[in-house]
Amino acid sequence: MKTQIDYDFLVTTIGHVAERLPNPEWKVSNLIHTDLYILAYAIDGEATYFFNNNSYKVKKGDIIFFKKGFLHSAFSNPQNPWHFYTISFNVEFADEWSKSNFESFSHILSSPNSYRMNSLMSGLNNIWTGKRPGYLIKSRSFIMDMLYYLIKDNNSASWDTTHYQTIEKIANMIQSNHTNNYSVEELAKLSGLSPSHFRLLFKKITGFTTVQYQNHIRINKARDLLISGNCNVSEASLTVGYHDIYYFSRLFKKKTGMNPSEYIKR
Repeated sequence: MKTQIDYDFLVTTIGHVAERLPNPEWKVSNLIHTDLYILAYAIDGEATYFFNNNSYKVKKGDIIFFKKGFLHSAFSNPQNPWHFYTISFNVEFADEWSKSNFESFSHILSSPNSYRMNSLMSGLNNIWTGKRPGYLIKSRSFIMDMLYYLIKDNNSASWDTTHYQTIEKIANMIQSNHTNNYSVEELAKLSGLSPSHFRLLFKKITGFTTVQYQNHIRINKARDLLISGNCNVSEASLTVGYHDIYYFSRLFKKKTGMNPSEYIKR
């Protein structure tokens, strides 16, 4: 059962995975991949891309994303030719929301996660080249990781990087210590922000108030405990930090649409 809107898709076909070494004469003209998405990462050097009647400079650390059927041309900087990885792949979407938002990603990104992209691209290239048993599964997992970071970058693009990272750290701390009860004042002090500013940023970036987010994490963990069959309702409630089982049941029903005992049966 989905309890909130989120990206839901799987990487299926992989067309190619390639590392292109620096070449002053590299260029492509009116290139189009009708059946596959394109993702590239600039390891070093520079290139110029042309699409939508505009030119764009690509440099070290930049990520390039094109949806299916996207027409583009490009050439390498002859004085500083770019060195890059490129992959093509297909995606199966579970719903139109996922597809629409996936295809709305910016075409060229300067990502705070680009260092991860370099490592993932390198790992993918090695696995794909070796093609040992299980390589398709591992290759898909590498690409899914890349797309996860693209989603994070897309969500954070409209925010000041420092503030976004600050709220991310606080959200991760809450998740790691989900049985604790944190007040806005405590979290604001940890973030170095005023309570009013912290409250505003936290709600805008996560979509939750701090109380809602703490309940969100706890109920999600309780759901998995109940589904696993290793906990009854009382044990799940205590494990995630609720000592009042009736309060836990009310919150659980509000989030999932059914009480915990019904959820176990379903």
